Amino acid sequence: MKTTIKLLSLVFVIFSISCQQGKTEEAKAFDKQMEETIKIHDDVMPRMSKINTLITELETQKEELQKAEEVDVEKLELHNNAIANLKQAHDLMMSWMKNFSDSFSRTEINRGLETQDKDSIMAKMRLLDAQYKSAEEMQKSIAEAIENAQIILSK
Repeated sequence: MKTTIKLLSLVFVIFSISCQQGKTEEAKAFDKQMEETIKIHDDVMPRMSKINTLITELETQKEELQKAEEVDVEKLELHNNAIANLKQAHDLMMSWMKNFSDSFSRTEINRGLETQDKDSIMAKMRLLDAQYKSAEEMQKSIAEAIENAQIILSK
């Protein structure tokens, strides 16, 4: 049994290497950039539930502030801005995922490009570069919105 597993592992490694060796440098660069882009998505995705939780907590605090005898207008404004920023960050993620899935097929995302045509690869690479930059901006926006909300909630 152990021998079979080792043999299968070796076959998989050889297959993976041979597939990579058949790719052009441009296709390998695309695969690397795709991997980095997906890493950003995978980092941000778990934060989406955190955004929803923070929105709920801020709205609850906001309601409590509004019920107070003396309404702290500044605090209300901070809560409103934080809620708006969290919602905008959430929308950025949803929009980015839609644009990304419209730009690349599942095969391109999971296995890379199948074409060897350099012009096609370079066109896809430019598109991927734009998506990567957009993902970085989205990641930053989400991180800032979450951090700001947490600060407001801790006061």
